[in-house]
Amino acid sequence: MSDYTWPSVYFAYFFFAICFVLAVFFFVRSWKDGYWGKQSEDVKYQVFDDIAPLANGVPSGPGSERSRDRKGAVASSKE
Repeated sequence: MSDYTWPSVYFAYFFFAICFVLAVFFFVRSWKDGYWGKQSEDVKYQVFDDIAPLANGVPSGPGSERSRDRKGAVASSKE
């Protein structure tokens, strides 16, 4: 009779190792892309500014008054 415990244990450790390596890889990649810094939420405002002209027909861009007002409103609500 053969023991089938070892193949499943090796598979489990191999699977955990792959999960760990992928988690570290995506963590390092997101760190390099700037998702953990001071300006980590700037992407959110850029997306809102790209969607806003489609929603109400008012042009806006990353440096527009609307984006600065929104950032100020969010910053003041956090305080």
